[in-house]
Amino acid sequence: MRKTVFIVWACTLMCLSLSAEVLERAVLYPSVDQHGDSLTVSGRLMVPQDSTPKGIMLIPHYTIFSNQEAPSNRPTHDAKTFRDKYVILQPDYVGYGATGDRTHPYLRGDLAARNTVDLYLAMLPVLDSMALGIPLDSIYILGYSQGGATAVWTLKLIEEEYADRIHVISCFAGGGPHDVATTYDESFLHSQYPMPMIIPVLIMGTSAAYDLDLQTDFFFTPAMKKAYTKWIEPKNISPFDIYLRMPNHSLRYWLTPEATDKSQPQTQRLYSGMLRSSLVHYPILEGETDSIIPTWTPKAPLYIFHSMNDDIVPFRCSQHLQRCYGELPNITWDFDKYGHHIQAVRVFIEHVKELLAE
Repeated sequence: MRKTVFIVWACTLMCLSLSAEVLERAVLYPSVDQHGDSLTVSGRLMVPQDSTPKGIMLIPHYTIFSNQEAPSNRPTHDAKTFRDKYVILQPDYVGYGATGDRTHPYLRGDLAARNTVDLYLAMLPVLDSMALGIPLDSIYILGYSQGGATAVWTLKLIEEEYADRIHVISCFAGGGPHDVATTYDESFLHSQYPMPMIIPVLIMGTSAAYDLDLQTDFFFTPAMKKAYTKWIEPKNISPFDIYLRMPNHSLRYWLTPEATDKSQPQTQRLYSGMLRSSLVHYPILEGETDSIIPTWTPKAPLYIFHSMNDDIVPFRCSQHLQRCYGELPNITWDFDKYGHHIQAVRVFIEHVKELLAE
């Protein structure tokens, strides 16, 4: 492991160059995959150059569909917002960037959190060599959508395993699918689901995350199987282009009736994986009995944002989280009708900027 870290550190230093305002480069670093096996993954480091940074911010990314969108290739919108004032660290989740040949274990939050924390740990020697004049053991965590759930998972990992080494100043989580099974269930309640390509990624990503051997022939109609093989699985087409290629937004058109039939062994395996990926779960379907209440209690200041009319990640996900943690004084719940999922991210970022300015 010592040799691996040295090689990655050396590669990182070779990749860095200075620009007028922000040092911004892709990096490689050691982490693990869903099996716990060692893996070299990629990410992005951004350091303001014109002034002393206000701190270090970990920003796990939202859902992406192409390798071109991976942070190592280009920073996400939320990272661009804060990169002129904060040191930004953005991991590529397993399945993107340097590991783009793998299936992304979609919404497996503990793995995404591990990739996020490993990026921070790998970059500490680099940041130390820059003499930034800020504490390197104190960080902020911020994420929206998939990144919002990953942000909370990252806080959980740090508080459970790194509390003596890393101090989280604040964690900001917006629009997160904290309850993956409910996200899946409620997507079928829409007559027209805005992003039908998310669901096959969730199914096959959950399969990869836990080695469930889920079969596309069981879950996908012929139309979806074709769309998944041609436009989604290769990870070389933007979400907007996939959207245009899938004009029918009814999941009943793309997925088989068995996809939600919990009497089927394949569907049962899918739900078992989604429950493992959920921070919290409460039953919402008739006859459903599985429930998860987390044993971990967050200690750092935690800000949970969710638009009540979110059309992609159901508001119920954050409601379920509130049912567990609603009485904790260190958690701020920001719930209102802020628009659909994509609209609400702008509100989330503005609210975070206001909180950071306080």
